[in-house]
Amino acid sequence: MRYLLIAVSILAALLLGLLVSPLLTPRPKPIEGLLVINQRIYQPQELEKRLRATPYHFNSRGELITNLIYQELLLQESKKQGIDNENEFLLSMRNFYEQSMIKTLLDRQYKDPVHDPNSAQIASCQPFLDKTFTLQRFDYPSYEAARSNTATDSEEFNLPYLDLPEDTRSALLNLKGGELSQPLLTGSSWFRLQLIDISQRPTSTIPSVVEQEELCRIELKRQSIQNWVDDLYRKSTIELPAELKERGNG
Repeated sequence: MRYLLIAVSILAALLLGLLVSPLLTPRPKPIEGLLVINQRIYQPQELEKRLRATPYHFNSRGELITNLIYQELLLQESKKQGIDNENEFLLSMRNFYEQSMIKTLLDRQYKDPVHDPNSAQIASCQPFLDKTFTLQRFDYPSYEAARSNTATDSEEFNLPYLDLPEDTRSALLNLKGGELSQPLLTGSSWFRLQLIDISQRPTSTIPSVVEQEELCRIELKRQSIQNWVDDLYRKSTIELPAELKERGNG
């Protein structure tokens, strides 16, 4: 019995020591001049870079740092819960990474002078802006049906040039009265357009000359970039499954 009491006393002493030790052990002093969040240390250059990169507006440097602290705490908690290793999260990061690269590429193309229209191109575009187009749309079940012009449905409509979808506007620039456009794809549906008539818009709705020039510049630049993307497609080697080839994507 005496040995049992001794063992219990020793165990109690050890347990008490474990509980009291953290209270008596001095905490490490913060590293002067650095931002430390738990074990995460922000070096001065990294901190300044993170503060400059924030997309939000804050009234003071203190608010910026406070916001960064909350972000870091949430990141640390996310990692504790294993979110950074979950398949769904990794897939979303991959999608974000790819879309960010594509956006950066297209932004650079937009700034590239090679896509800037010249004055003659702008002048040829301007007459379209004050016109309303009457069009016949023919719908097809596949690309082959569109090429052979075996439509399943059709409808007539009229809209001002700038109210037409972008792919439709591009098709109209070189289309003459009565002609059919090349097959166009929207979503998963193939269609072709026939130009029926062109009429003058009411004067009150016509943009000013300066506005017309800017609208044409934007429209022609967009078309130039789209042509560049289409050229990448044409120059590539692409193998498609049979069902996509049947839809005319091959």
